[in-house]
Amino acid sequence: MTCPLCLRVEQTQTHQYPYLIHEFENSYLYLGEHQYYRGYCVLVTKEHYKEMTDIPEAKREVLFKEMMIAHSAIEKAFLPKKMNMCSLGNVVPHIHWHFFPRYADDANFNNSPWLQMHLFETVKVTPDERSELINKVKDKIF
Repeated sequence: MTCPLCLRVEQTQTHQYPYLIHEFENSYLYLGEHQYYRGYCVLVTKEHYKEMTDIPEAKREVLFKEMMIAHSAIEKAFLPKKMNMCSLGNVVPHIHWHFFPRYADDANFNNSPWLQMHLFETVKVTPDERSELINKVKDKIF
């Protein structure tokens, strides 16, 4: 079985995946295909690693900096009350982080964003919205 995130990396490298926000040295920052949480993004390692401990130490340090740059850019772009971040890998065992901006008017603010997962697909973005949101984050990187 092909790893879906390895496929996404390949599609990005051949300019076939339109959700790319920024290419870092070791990762890609993508706008989430759903925007149930406005500003939802995913940071995906370019190389396939199953666990953080599989990543060489020097690369881990750079990756952490990339994660912090992504976090900061999303935070500056969307001004959430809180940013939820997670890396699980149970479904797709390729290291990646989800960034869920959480807002004061979120009725489920105290709950995990995953409890709303069944609603994610109800908030797909149009190509125009996608471009707008990508540029909003891109403008805040560095």
